[in-house]
Amino acid sequence: MLTISIRANGKTSAWEVLEGCRLVSTPINDGDSFKVQHKDQTFIVRLYFVDCPETYHTYMARVRDQARYFSIAEADVMAAGKVATAFTKKFLRGEFTVVTRWTDARGGKEPRFFALVRKNDQMLSSELIRNGFARIYGMPTKGNCPDGVSPRTYLSQLKQYERAAQASMIGIWGDATRSLQLAGLNQLDANVEGTSTSKKPKVNTTAASATTGSRTSKLILNTAGAAELETLPGIGPALASDIIAARPIAAIDELLEIPGITLSKIDVFRTHVLTDKPPPPLKTAEYYLADAETYLDTNVTVKVSAVIQSNLAAPASFRATILQTANQGVSGGSIPAFIPDEFYEAFVQYYKEPGRSFTGLLFQHNSNIVLVYSRK
Repeated sequence: MLTISIRANGKTSAWEVLEGCRLVSTPINDGDSFKVQHKDQTFIVRLYFVDCPETYHTYMARVRDQARYFSIAEADVMAAGKVATAFTKKFLRGEFTVVTRWTDARGGKEPRFFALVRKNDQMLSSELIRNGFARIYGMPTKGNCPDGVSPRTYLSQLKQYERAAQASMIGIWGDATRSLQLAGLNQLDANVEGTSTSKKPKVNTTAASATTGSRTSKLILNTAGAAELETLPGIGPALASDIIAARPIAAIDELLEIPGITLSKIDVFRTHVLTDKPPPPLKTAEYYLADAETYLDTNVTVKVSAVIQSNLAAPASFRATILQTANQGVSGGSIPAFIPDEFYEAFVQYYKEPGRSFTGLLFQHNSNIVLVYSRK
């Protein structure tokens, strides 16, 4: 097709937003690469930012790399890839939006372009990472996205999603207990719990809670691991796998589409599950991190529930700590904070009393989003 041919030669560089796209069924579709139709054109989309496990042995070097990243057996990579493919297929039901600059993604005989995919205000790349079906990898966008979000900000948000997926051990991470990423996360948790040194005062940890802990006692269908789903009455390993493959689940009664799940079975556990976590409470770390591009480089206020030691390297004349946040008794996650040396000990003493407010600059330091105490 002439239009596609011109774009493939790099003649088009501006972002184009293609509404009303539909998935074209073909064996080449997988979690991060799939054929779409827009009006009278068909082409293959390759997602920016993410990489799903391979579904075939064609690219064994990548299979081995993915196995190392998730610390799973090479034989399990293809199985994980098929689950990721099912997730993407479910996400792309009906119409969706493709946002592309027609950058050639190479590979195969058909036109293939890097793109972002959006549906119902959700980005497919984000949902794959959030549900543990992809790694952060691959081609970043050139310049800001059409909505003004920079690649750095979007990647930072993806990293937050990945850490939460790792900590919750959902998706592929459920079988990745020996991965380097989880080892690093466990080390971070150990630092959060605190190892006292002669140079740092003992910090209050009595009110500390897990940074990724659920804000509800109910099981979250879109993020729960297989083992958690199997705790539901009538849900065994096979149905748990089917539920994971059916994500994202917009309403509990969508489970009726899964063979073997009946209305009476759902009614037994309906009051014990939610499709998604409730929104984060106001004035908490999770609230601002969920919309980091809006709040970055602005002063924000959090309700501090505990102050915890951190080994994060701070700039000169500052010391790092971690603020646990909560509002009206509802946990809102944690965030690193940089406190001037001269205020650090007084700061720690003051925030031993939970519920006090702290205002600081939300700032990106290297790969971390932190709060910075501003000297008056």
